[in-house]
Amino acid sequence: MPESRLLMALAHNAALIGEPCSGPISEQRAALKAMMERVGWPKPTRLPNGKPVVNEGHCSLSHGGGWVIAAQSPSPIGVDVEAAGDRLERARRRFVGPQDQPVLDVLGENLDALCRIWTAKEAVFKVFGTGVDFLTGLRWEEVKDESATATAVVQKVTLDISWHTLTKPEAVLAIAQARP
Repeated sequence: MPESRLLMALAHNAALIGEPCSGPISEQRAALKAMMERVGWPKPTRLPNGKPVVNEGHCSLSHGGGWVIAAQSPSPIGVDVEAAGDRLERARRRFVGPQDQPVLDVLGENLDALCRIWTAKEAVFKVFGTGVDFLTGLRWEEVKDESATATAVVQKVTLDISWHTLTKPEAVLAIAQARP
């Protein structure tokens, strides 16, 4: 049984669960499924674009950085978890552009900032299931150390984004919620 578990009540009647998990992708997916079953969450089904849904609501799943995370909400939600690492610096040109400068102005030029930008964009992509360009798809409107407000450019939807630092193992969790 994992040492540290997450259980968070989120804005807009959403909830999030998570726990540490490492190993191959197949083990992470099995751990995600088992965690959801343990807390009595329904098994998600998938829309044609691959986006998971539960019953009448929305859900988002993520595994990375040594964690598995699941969130469900009556309104669109996306989550992503990742450990900061050198591969983010190597991939930077594919997901950080001039429109991300407001984030870098607040968080600085470092791996943690890159990880926050990456996880936020992944979480926003999961809100919609498609149609978010990683270089030009977000317009940052307000950025703080642990949260931001951004608009998905194509969808013209404002999102609240929050970042959480997880420990044991260390990773960044981003949660994106479309405003109702």
